[in-house]
Amino acid sequence: MKKLLILLMVLISVIASGCGDKFAKEKEAITKAEQAAMAMKLPKIIVPQSIEKPTREDWEKYHNNFKILIETETKMLAEMQKSDAKIAEMEKTASESEKKDLKAFKDKIQKARVDFVRKISKGRLRGDTFIVGVGSTWQEIEMVYGQPKTKKSDYNYNYDGLLFTDWYSKGVPPKGYKFVSYSPQAVMVTSDKYVSDAGIKIGMTKDEFFKALKAKYVKKKKHQKEELFVHQGTTYKATIDIVGQFSMQDTLPYNLFCFFENGKLVRYNVSPH
Repeated sequence: MKKLLILLMVLISVIASGCGDKFAKEKEAITKAEQAAMAMKLPKIIVPQSIEKPTREDWEKYHNNFKILIETETKMLAEMQKSDAKIAEMEKTASESEKKDLKAFKDKIQKARVDFVRKISKGRLRGDTFIVGVGSTWQEIEMVYGQPKTKKSDYNYNYDGLLFTDWYSKGVPPKGYKFVSYSPQAVMVTSDKYVSDAGIKIGMTKDEFFKALKAKYVKKKKHQKEELFVHQGTTYKATIDIVGQFSMQDTLPYNLFCFFENGKLVRYNVSPH
């Protein structure tokens, strides 16, 4: 009887352990890999435009450091993509309850990436950024949003309603100008599933739009006005209802080009000022 009782206790213990997290080891490995990727040493990027009188040395240091940044971030992104692939593989054999647990794990990984990208791109951002945007690198965009839905070139990242693009014809530089695209120069928003860092969302009325902007506006340059700088009723190829010069605490000044229909925001573009 005593032996039978011991056997039952062992059996219950085995069953109980089997009811635990069967993906625990995989998740621990992914977490360590993510932490190791984010611990890679990155150069400090100082944008020359933010220096009163940039020298040739300033520009060379900026470009050299940016080159190192891109090379390192490419390695980071590769590790993150491996993590995403491993999670997708686990989901294939997961039960419904396990899928919920994996989603929570993915959300935790995503938050860590967002916090990381926000930290490393601060000081470079030029735009209403959604965490990343104008001033962030293409690698940083993929760290946060994943691989784009459509990627016609390395200079056009489309995420169904959030389009990051380059100014120079998708990366083609002007004649006689050597150009390397490190980061997008413009963002276009058409979907209401995104709320920007400035608090803007498709579907807002003009009153809601201005209220959100004024709450985040920060004067950064001498030529900026004390109040939000806005032109209304401007026409440029198509009717742009609002053209605004804007900056936030974590961004340099940039321009907003906003389109309204029936009193609601339907699209807006962002680019450096």
